Amino acid sequence: MERTPWQRARHKLDLKPLAMLMVLYGVVRRLPFGIFWWIQKEDGLLEWGSVAMLAIAAATAFRLLRQRDQSVAARLSWVVFFAMCLLFIGEEISWGERLHGYGIETVRSLNMQSETNLHNLRWFMEYGLLHLGWAAFGLIMGLGGWIGKASPLSPDRRQCLYFLIPAVWYLVFNFCAKDGHCLITVENHQEIYEFIVAWGLLMHARDWAQRNNLLQSCK
Repeated sequence: MERTPWQRARHKLDLKPLAMLMVLYGVVRRLPFGIFWWIQKEDGLLEWGSVAMLAIAAATAFRLLRQRDQSVAARLSWVVFFAMCLLFIGEEISWGERLHGYGIETVRSLNMQSETNLHNLRWFMEYGLLHLGWAAFGLIMGLGGWIGKASPLSPDRRQCLYFLIPAVWYLVFNFCAKDGHCLITVENHQEIYEFIVAWGLLMHARDWAQRNNLLQSCK
């Protein structure tokens, strides 16, 4: 029996990010009572879901970097991955300010949202560096598996959509959100695409854990 195009694509790529976007924009967005807005707003379900996924990815990376019989380069790569997840978590929750209420006033005064984080600094936002940074990160992580060999800092090509879809969205959002000459209008749904990136990092870490039989050892 001949496979459909969707089945052939599923064989080569993890299509769950596409399925999620189809459900969100095709179904959830049509629901009443502002459910879509509540899910993807700041401090909404997707933002805290991103934090949870990053925390699990960081914990998985920590277990991987502690494994014996691996090269120094691989161990250092997992250290970088672990630190990167912690950085994303810290920035996402403004380094706990939203939980304990304490922050750095100097940073707050330079922050677009008056919070203690770096990614919303006024000059960073005004020049679009946040969006371009996310786009660059997505392209590097998404194309790494196609250009070279999969590694702790280069997800398998099957997982590329978790990073390439957000990369494309951030590029379009950066250049079209406020540009009346664009043929499309892109709304500010950043939490959706940050969630997809966090999901991709988790899937990447879990994939390596399965290869090293770490998940089986937890059961």
